[in-house]
Amino acid sequence: MARTPTVSDDEILDAAQKVLYRRGPDAFTLAEVAADVGLSRAAIILRFKSTQELKVTLLTKMVSRFTLQVAELPKTPSGDNLLKVAAFFGGRMTNVQGLTAFLNNHFSNISDPILFDLELKRGAAWHNAISLSMPPIAIDHDAAVAAFSAHLSGTLLAWPGSENETCLNYMLRRTKEWLHLAGIPFTESAVEVESPASEEAASTEAVVAD
Repeated sequence: MARTPTVSDDEILDAAQKVLYRRGPDAFTLAEVAADVGLSRAAIILRFKSTQELKVTLLTKMVSRFTLQVAELPKTPSGDNLLKVAAFFGGRMTNVQGLTAFLNNHFSNISDPILFDLELKRGAAWHNAISLSMPPIAIDHDAAVAAFSAHLSGTLLAWPGSENETCLNYMLRRTKEWLHLAGIPFTESAVEVESPASEEAASTEAVVAD
């Protein structure tokens, strides 16, 4: 009699994260996760009860990891620290597929109240990191934070048209332009740039809720 494979909950969650990136939240299926880890769908349901519970467990873990990483960013106002915030987000994208996964996972399922709450937590961590690094400028602090957040989002969306420039380099270049426009001083070498575009697969951290 064949033995049932021994698969940990973390291995199931790792497989679920890969499926989430391949399919997005709407097309995420328990059957595909089960196939990836070599278990039956029923075996996974015994652990996680349902597709929804597995997805929520995964995204909760991703948001927690994301918020912990964001909390390690600098907490004093300066142009250099705004560049470090920009580098954190730009450095998470190593190819266009990673950007697509990020957008699918961060901005889908807004109608689901649990996933919406997770997205609010992720967004709050993003907003707080910017707020702590934003020095006084000509406009209201909250307006400046919102403007910089819009700059980061818009730069991520514009990056695929940047002709093979890495997302990190593109983000830093555009952020330096933004800082110049806002009159915020910064050190040109505050953040090191990458060598030319990476061919590696996108980081599975480019998610959620992470």
